[in-house]
Amino acid sequence: MNKFKLVPLRFLAILLMFASLIAFSATAQTQDENRLALLIGNATYKSSPLTNPVNDVRLMESALRESGFKIIKAENASRREMLRLIRDFGERLKQSGGVGLFYFAGHGVQIKGANYLVPVDADIRAEDEVAFDSVDAQSILEKMETAKNRVNLLILDACRDNPFAKGSRSGSAGLATMSAPSGSLVAYSTAPGSVASDGSGKNGLYTQHLSAVMRVPDIPIEEIFKRVRTNVRKDSANQQTPWENTALEGSFYFKRSPPSAAAAAALAPVPTPQATQVTPAAPNMMAVELAYWDSIKASNRPFELEAYIEQFPNGAFVNLAKARLREVSNNTAKANAANTQILDDPVLGKGSLARDPKTGLVWQRCSAGQTWDGSTCTGTAQQFTFDAAQKLATNGWRVPTIRELASLVYCSSGKTQLHIDPKDGAAPIANLCDGDYVKPTIRAEALLQTAFGAYWSSSPGVGDSNVAWFVHFNYGGVNDYDRYNLNYVRLVR
Repeated sequence: MNKFKLVPLRFLAILLMFASLIAFSATAQTQDENRLALLIGNATYKSSPLTNPVNDVRLMESALRESGFKIIKAENASRREMLRLIRDFGERLKQSGGVGLFYFAGHGVQIKGANYLVPVDADIRAEDEVAFDSVDAQSILEKMETAKNRVNLLILDACRDNPFAKGSRSGSAGLATMSAPSGSLVAYSTAPGSVASDGSGKNGLYTQHLSAVMRVPDIPIEEIFKRVRTNVRKDSANQQTPWENTALEGSFYFKRSPPSAAAAAALAPVPTPQATQVTPAAPNMMAVELAYWDSIKASNRPFELEAYIEQFPNGAFVNLAKARLREVSNNTAKANAANTQILDDPVLGKGSLARDPKTGLVWQRCSAGQTWDGSTCTGTAQQFTFDAAQKLATNGWRVPTIRELASLVYCSSGKTQLHIDPKDGAAPIANLCDGDYVKPTIRAEALLQTAFGAYWSSSPGVGDSNVAWFVHFNYGGVNDYDRYNLNYVRLVR
């Protein structure tokens, strides 16, 4: 009798397994389909520079690569470069099909109901110049639509206020609503007509939450944006509400759990022999949590660990996540504190200087315009033109050369993305990090506020008397800049 009773149970298990595999065949189909993303982050505007777009675009690159996307990326792109990239993106998307994603972080403006994405070389002095010196966001959507692929996603973290059209009568705050063509979704970092903050940390609030939720497997894309909206509203005290327009027709997931996990769930023991009806299997949340934990358990980024703790407050690995978070914080503090000498100065005060053990250079801990009160920098750091900055040199203190200033930046991954040649007869300088954040070589406490903006060097441009070299410590960028622009200054000797 037992033998005959087991047959229906095995048959039921087999049915469940095949149901699971059929369900995941759709997952495999969508997971294996081509995925292509174009990411642009613009920060170094001559007027109204931004802090986070380059960090944001790198964070999105990391999350999208984990989801199987091939990446085209540009940082601080000119209008010509943006148009070229958009054209190439559209052609590649037409050839590959599948899923297309465009992400932009930077200034975006609305003029007469149309949205424009602003390149870093924009020289907009009047409202009627916006269309000629920016990129129409609608044209990007149309380029993606002509590819006739299955899913198109347009994500704009570009709802900063209009910094160009002062006195404009038709230039409105935030971005205008864009209609999503069939099979597409348009996402904004804040509601139409509203303004989003650039953020006070390394990343903007919207992109930080979006990249974290994207890493959670088995969440439909519509649900992802709902969770992001909830998290951003909470963290902004209801000051920022992300928004989407969608005309998606098929399902899309950034990440899915491995089919083997679902098959194992389907083959789990059947509770009672009386069960005769096959019902849809509930999501295997343990498999979901395990996949999420595996993707971030070795992370050195605190917000990724914090996202897991928030998502699974009673999860199986939450104590490990909290322990890892403490370890990351402690390791960062230890690494930053290693070998740094804090020195006294009879004029500037006790503990006002820091010696970099790598170069032997002694730096003032405060930026120009601030004073040292014995424990921290007080007052507001001032910004200067390049020529005014050079006049601050006094009593042996000077503005650092571009190489000295760049020595404060390093990639903890050891991999640099490109090199910049300041044409001073020596080797090119490493510029930007490959898949990692940049950090000062000496601890942040030693060089207070270093990570909050661009600092002038004493190195003028070669072959162009109108520019000079600077370092932007938010992303480690080494570049030249018009001399009349305003940057911070830190003196060295």
